[in-house]
Amino acid sequence: MRSLALYFEVGELIEVQYRDSATSQTRIAVRGKTSGPLRQAGSFQWTSAVKGLSLLVLRTCAGKAEMLLSGEKDSLASSLDYAISKQPVWLTEMFGCDSQGSSLAKRLILRTNAERKRPGPVVLGLNQLFLNPNQISIYSDGKRCMADQLLVLLMKVESINTRYEQQIAA
Repeated sequence: MRSLALYFEVGELIEVQYRDSATSQTRIAVRGKTSGPLRQAGSFQWTSAVKGLSLLVLRTCAGKAEMLLSGEKDSLASSLDYAISKQPVWLTEMFGCDSQGSSLAKRLILRTNAERKRPGPVVLGLNQLFLNPNQISIYSDGKRCMADQLLVLLMKVESINTRYEQQIAA
C-alpha cells in the first residue's frame, strides 16, 4: 500500500516520506542542499515547486472544496507543473521512478493544461486512485495533525502562497 507523510516546522516542509507499494521501499527526502548524514535520503530545497506540492497535499488532506492548485505563469502551480515535466533530481528522490525512468510524481499529480501549452492556467490535483488521501499523514512541529490543526497549517502555507504571488506581481 502506498503512503505519504509530510513533516512541517513553522509552516514549512522539512521532510517527506513516501512508501511505494510496488517496491515496499520507503523513500525519505529532507530539506536542504544535501541530505547530510542521512546518506540514503534525498534532499530538496524550499522552492516554489515544493511550496506548491505542500499546498496541494494539504488542501487534499483538509478535504477543502478547493482541493486543486491552479495558476498562471510564475505561480506555485506552474512551478510544480514545470518540475513534474522536467523531472528534477529532488522529485525523483522524493517519489522514485517507474521501470521506464519516468518520475512517479507524474502518476501522483494529475495535470490539466500541462506546461501551459494552451492559454489559461495549469490545474493540478492529486490522483486519488494512485494515492488515497487516507494514506497521507501530516505532521506539524513534531505532532500528527488532526482536522483542526490541519486547517491551521493549511492557512499558514496558503499565506506563504499569497506572499509569494504578491512578490512576483510587484
